[in-house]
Amino acid sequence: MACKITVDLLALAHDRGCECDLAEEVDRVLDTGSLPDPVALRRLFGPDPADLPSISVLPVALDSYDALVANACVEAFA
Repeated sequence: MACKITVDLLALAHDRGCECDLAEEVDRVLDTGSLPDPVALRRLFGPDPADLPSISVLPVALDSYDALVANACVEAFA
């Protein structure tokens, strides 16, 4: 269990770039005699879903990739 929590916390620190703040929160939790709860910490340090941008990606026809590859091959052998 300790290994899983440690890996979760390391991933959280890396993903969110919150090493210092996370360390302070983990110290606070440990000082109370409790174990850190990775789910609660992800909520605390994660972005608010309402603040995330909406991104639309339009599908591209597969034959357009064929055209790119054909041009790259012609240029490579020119």
